[in-house]
Amino acid sequence: MLLMTVQATNATFLLTSLILYGFLGKLAVEPIIISWLGENAPQVGIGTTLGVFNFFGMMSSIVAPALTGNISDITGSKILGFYIAIVLLVIGTLLFLAANIHKKTPEVSSDLT
Repeated sequence: MLLMTVQATNATFLLTSLILYGFLGKLAVEPIIISWLGENAPQVGIGTTLGVFNFFGMMSSIVAPALTGNISDITGSKILGFYIAIVLLVIGTLLFLAANIHKKTPEVSSDLT
């Protein structure tokens, strides 16, 4: 979805891409991540875990505009900043997938008696 915003040729396509990214990206993924953290984080420090997660999530809201602005000043275009965001999203997705693949699933007992 984010790639569609970079390649938008008109305002309507850009707006549609941003709406899709909001609904299918952020709104769909955030509850899954928070649920995953709730299941896998130590229950003793769950509040701290969620606080650190939110800290780093909001930190990107501070760093990304400044970084994209610097990239824009150097290159004359903001597109590279969006491509970097896409790469970071893919890396994060792959790390999340790898963490889930290596997660041990509890064995279900087949004893029905």
